[in-house]
This record gives sequence, C-alpha cells and structure tokens, in this order.
Amino acid sequence: MPEDVDLGPFEKPVPVGERLVCSAREAAEMLLYDWPIGETATRIQARMSCMKVLGGSEPPAVAREAFMQAAEEAKILIAAQPGEIVALGNG
Repeated sequence: MPEDVDLGPFEKPVPVGERLVCSAREAAEMLLYDWPIGETATRIQARMSCMKVLGGSEPPAVAREAFMQAAEEAKILIAAQPGEIVALGNG
C-alpha cells in the first residue's frame, strides 16, 4: 500500500472482542469481513462513515464514533471502567 494513503488513524483505539481497532481502515475491514451480526442500519452507517474518512471528506473521529455505536449494538465493544486499562491478548 502506498505510504501516502491516510488510513484514518483513531486518536484512541477501540477495544472490540479480542482486538484493538486503531483506524478507519481497520474498522471498515472488520465491518465488512468480520462482523458477528447481520446487516443493521447502525452497521451500514458505520461502514459509510469509515469510507468517508478514507476518502478524505470526514475526520477519523466521525468513523470512530460510528464504529463504537455499531460495536455496542453487536455487543462486542469492551468498555473500560474509569481509570481501568483494557488489556487484550495478541489474538
């Protein structure tokens, strides 16, 4: 992949399942290929937000928020308690 491609890095990774999603590209790939539930309006909106970030028309924070909403809907978002550090395996 060319180095000048902006992957839409998230300011803070999103912990989902056993992984950390760190960019709009990673979020889009997960939404497209590795999502635990079927199509929903929230998932579609998150995917569209990721594509807008990758296309340069939205900031990464927009995709991060939409991805978090979709992950919460799919019950895979790992929410840390205040002051808690979420540690995930290398899986």
